Amino acid sequence: MELRADRLSVRQGVRPVLRDVDCTLPPGSRVLVMGRSGAGKTTLFKALAGLVAPTSGRVLWKGGDVAGMTPADKRVRQAAFGMVFQTDALFDSMTVRGNVLLPLERRRVPREEAEARADEVLRAVGLADAADTLPERLSGGMRKRAGIARALAARPSVLLADDPFAGLDPGTARQVARVLLEVAGSGTLIVAAPDAPPELSLSRWLYLREGQLVYDGPPSPEVETLTDEALA
Repeated sequence: MELRADRLSVRQGVRPVLRDVDCTLPPGSRVLVMGRSGAGKTTLFKALAGLVAPTSGRVLWKGGDVAGMTPADKRVRQAAFGMVFQTDALFDSMTVRGNVLLPLERRRVPREEAEARADEVLRAVGLADAADTLPERLSGGMRKRAGIARALAARPSVLLADDPFAGLDPGTARQVARVLLEVAGSGTLIVAAPDAPPELSLSRWLYLREGQLVYDGPPSPEVETLTDEALA
């Protein structure tokens, strides 16, 4: 299921956040989206996921313009996307398992199946023993892994992780990177981060600068160390 941005532009008020972004993401893509704070990484994610409407240009999914989809088609599409946010966005009043079950309940997945899925993803991210724990009792890295489990429970074909390493020490960041790679399976994995642990081996890099896509290609040490001035 190919995902594509076609001259995608997004404004917030009069300020351009994305400008004429073109990229095609075939099924099974492994992509790292890089750029400084404010470069447009989060907005690109939200636009690809259908959470932000383009000011101009299009987001295409399976060849169709997302903006022109029927409500029923949009629901099917949304079910195909999983989001891991910069903050874990967990509900502290619910256990880890309760947080993972929530998106399945909203999708009206039968209870027995939902519980089996929740247990499966919690095992995958190494949190089976913490399933009945409240998030406030977890470390930062465990909370991140719980957020990943919640995104995976719906079995998305596209997993979008928006700076999942924010606020983590290097060792925990490496652990989260390994979990992302292990649990993404054959689906598309797109990770946004100013930089990323070496363990996050992704075959394609996109570099955003001031809302423009200035690099799209294989990993390159030169790109990783380029300044905005050098990219100009």
